[in-house]
Amino acid sequence: MDVDVDIEVLNRLPVRSLLRFKCVSKLWMTLISDPNFKMKHLNHAKNDENSQKILVNQQYPYIEEFSLYCSSLSSVQQVEHPHKFDCPSNIKSWHHTLYCCYHGLALIGFYNYKLDFLPLLWNPSTRESIVLPPPKILPNDYCTWGLGYDSASDDYMILKIDEKSRSESLALKSGSWRLMDKHPICDVHPMLTSTDSLVFVHGAFHWLINSLRKYYVVSFGISDEVYREIPLPEQIYLKKFREPGVSVLGGMLCAYSHYVSRIEDVFMFWVMKDYVSESWTELYTIQGHLKDRLEYGLNLMSF
Repeated sequence: MDVDVDIEVLNRLPVRSLLRFKCVSKLWMTLISDPNFKMKHLNHAKNDENSQKILVNQQYPYIEEFSLYCSSLSSVQQVEHPHKFDCPSNIKSWHHTLYCCYHGLALIGFYNYKLDFLPLLWNPSTRESIVLPPPKILPNDYCTWGLGYDSASDDYMILKIDEKSRSESLALKSGSWRLMDKHPICDVHPMLTSTDSLVFVHGAFHWLINSLRKYYVVSFGISDEVYREIPLPEQIYLKKFREPGVSVLGGMLCAYSHYVSRIEDVFMFWVMKDYVSESWTELYTIQGHLKDRLEYGLNLMSF
């Protein structure tokens, strides 16, 4: 069989099948293990709607159980019961939190019985995992995490920011945490509760700040490590919107907010089509009824 044909066939298979087919021959072992093939397979899966999945973290107070479930988002596959994962074999814990997902990887924080904190990078498809060193600043204060990929260095980066604007990063190849410079503007308050994780899109992490009583999106480039500010949609500044939020949809940065007055109850959602502030475009608006106050939240994690 032609090697190019082999690659095209393998590129369309799910990860679990690829792991089994490594044993077929030395050629297939080499092809499947090649970093270029892995990236090609990943890009194919990202663009295939039938390959999209959602990871759900279910937690119960005082119950020691690893409760992560996976379900397909495919519109053509028959809806089945979510698949429950076993806890990674290289860690034993009392409590866990799912922080973020990117490129099919999940970042999870574990506390053991001694309340020692350990972050874990986990691949739900292959069940492979890496126990990462604990950060220099333990997450005692509220903090938000982000996971992204740097194509320039072919490496993954984890960024953690706490409510005191302290941040640190870990490059996977280096295996060590590094304290980062604070945002150059002093009077900045990160709004970490407005998003479940740092939004990674266009090679940068994004989150909201409140600077001098005005909301902005802050971006932090994964390659150049430069902070930048992005204005939110103008409507958010014109009306007294409640605390806005940011997300990602189809590779585009998104913003959403909720406006309430005596005569209106509105939820609005925008996308930044060209990654410049002038390209904010309203995607949809939901009109609520004042007697039934709208409450919204976005907390789904796809991988």
